[in-house]
Amino acid sequence: MSVAVTASSAGIAVPLLGATGASAAAPDVWDKVAKCESSGNWESNTGNGYFGGLQFTPSTWKAYGGTVYARRADLATKRQQIAVAEKVLEGSGPSAWPVCSQRAGLTRASGAASHGQGASASSSAGSASGHGSASGHESASDHERASGHDHQDHEREAAKARRSTGNTAGSYKVVGGDTLSGIADEHRVAGGWERLYAANRQVVGTDPDLIHPGQELALPRGYRPARPAPHPHPAKPKPRPSAPKPKHHTPAHPSTQTHAAFVSPVQHYSLSTGYGVPGPLWASGHHTGQDFAVPIGTSVKAVTSGTVVAAGWGGAYGYQVVIRHHDGMYSQYAHLSSVTVRVGRAVSGGVQIGRSGATGNVTGPHLHFEVRTGPGYGSDVSPAAYLRRHGVRI
Repeated sequence: MSVAVTASSAGIAVPLLGATGASAAAPDVWDKVAKCESSGNWESNTGNGYFGGLQFTPSTWKAYGGTVYARRADLATKRQQIAVAEKVLEGSGPSAWPVCSQRAGLTRASGAASHGQGASASSSAGSASGHGSASGHESASDHERASGHDHQDHEREAAKARRSTGNTAGSYKVVGGDTLSGIADEHRVAGGWERLYAANRQVVGTDPDLIHPGQELALPRGYRPARPAPHPHPAKPKPRPSAPKPKHHTPAHPSTQTHAAFVSPVQHYSLSTGYGVPGPLWASGHHTGQDFAVPIGTSVKAVTSGTVVAAGWGGAYGYQVVIRHHDGMYSQYAHLSSVTVRVGRAVSGGVQIGRSGATGNVTGPHLHFEVRTGPGYGSDVSPAAYLRRHGVRI
């Protein structure tokens, strides 16, 4: 899961209206985060896939109960956005806003403690925006009931999922970077990710590739057997008379360890515009890659080994890197803020090649990732399908 990071600046104070008139209050930590994320615009909708003052993606907003208030974050009141943000903070920590949390001084303690002060400020903000209830704001008791109702709904869905399998062997709480296939492998779930998904479909939703930190997954019974542990005191084998002892032994150097064959280009992301989406914005008539919603400065890694064939400015793509894989395919990483490799360099899967940004023709920070059959534009194929064939699900 990822919450966007945009331009940064100093925090602002939000006016509080009391019975004695207007008075200035100390800046609330969530106001500081919003100032960093969206210039303090709680109705932000710039078309980049992030919404509201704290820049929620639709998937994050839904996963943490935001749809109880409004279908998108920018349509909810400031108080409601803060209520959802507190759940994100509890589930994922301040790293959900990697840059702005540090600049705003957001911690689990300060984010939770700030709600009382932020709610007071949001009452007038909600009324002015016209979002929320019919009167433009909601009472504290309404918010508490909605938050409690949302939490109960998630718990109820998890319970239903466990009952639907008829037989479960505990549960697992999703953390950032998890995938169903990884969880299934780690816990040796018989039937793999498909069975794990079937047992938790009501919790996960219709897309098995999209799970969120904090979700509670039921682990079906019937683990794959683990490899047998070695006997604590194995019998010492008798040496073969004809086998000469080696004269020297050279330990493997750490640098000889290989990187993963295929990996995701970024971690802790949300998927935004997908491959093949039609539209007049693209010369080919469709979106030629998969966009990953990540904040500026996120480490971008080569998805597999190959040779860098382009590294630098790519026009509408901004700063980019193109790699020719050993299987003859090409991968492109676009709109980068920095490039850390040169043309001709051999790279392995998992090696950093740059950092994400918002260069070129973009509406906000993200990584545009393409897979091609050739080095040039127009030879694109589905990035998700390509990675899936090599064991990586995005």
